[in-house]
Amino acid sequence: NAIIRRYGSPSAVHIEMARDLSRPFDERNKIKKDQDEYQARNQRDREQFIELFGHPPKGLEFEKWRLYREQNGQCAYSQRPLCSSSDVAEIFLDGSTEIDHALPYSRSFDDSKNNKVLVLTRENRDKGNRTPFEYLAGAENSERWQRFVSFVESNKAYRLAKRTRLLRKDFGAKESEEFRERNLSDTRYICKFFKNYVEQYLKLAEGTAALADVVFVGGKVQS
Repeated sequence: NAIIRRYGSPSAVHIEMARDLSRPFDERNKIKKDQDEYQARNQRDREQFIELFGHPPKGLEFEKWRLYREQNGQCAYSQRPLCSSSDVAEIFLDGSTEIDHALPYSRSFDDSKNNKVLVLTRENRDKGNRTPFEYLAGAENSERWQRFVSFVESNKAYRLAKRTRLLRKDFGAKESEEFRERNLSDTRYICKFFKNYVEQYLKLAEGTAALADVVFVGGKVQS
């Protein structure tokens, strides 16, 4: 904030994790390009949301709406319509739909978009703390599991990382523990915390996205 008072509000902030600094320059450039594309897509989605609903999106509403579009309006587990009418706003009604972690969060600590789907509330309650494979009787190759596999594999909006989570079969105690350990040791947590902290407390000019180049080095922050 002292820098901003002296030099004015900057135009952007770039937060890197210590582990990213060891990656090849080309790979880091690719990551930055992907992030820029994501931000641009995120902005377009926000503009479309405002145009459709007449107000800026709130966090949960925006996440539900994006998953709704990604799933072509279908419940991920039952493939039934997420709305009983043409009014998409139905997905925001309390008790109508819920966002579920395909690999249960308590077993994976995975809160990424690649582990989230939008489902009818009753499906989420019935699934409980199980994976889709466990819930849909994948071991017996049930009809519901076959339909789910077809739904996931035919969805071109799904990236490989998401398909892998949704269709994962082996997720016992050992695999679950390994998954949790990876996510616990992932420094993206502190990066996300720092990003949110900056957005909350830094006095940026109206419409400014972020602040400056910030890099975590040896546990310290350099700018």
